[in-house]
Amino acid sequence: MNKPIYFGVVAVILAFTLIYASVANAQNVTTNASNAMGNASAKANNTGASIMNKTEDLGKKIAGGLGSLLGNASQKLKEGSK
Repeated sequence: MNKPIYFGVVAVILAFTLIYASVANAQNVTTNASNAMGNASAKANNTGASIMNKTEDLGKKIAGGLGSLLGNASQKLKEGSK
């Protein structure tokens, strides 16, 4: 009479342990995947900001060079018209 109760209790404890372990593992997998996506997103944002900064710097250099070129051309025209 006590044997079936003992086996029943052992079976319930074993089932509970297996279910709990599976849920905990699934939560860890979900958390790890979420962290990986967050890290990838942050890196992409940093890369995008870096590209924008470099593009802005390049634009300033081009504009500065064009300004200097136009200034020189203007000066040559003035000198040539004298």
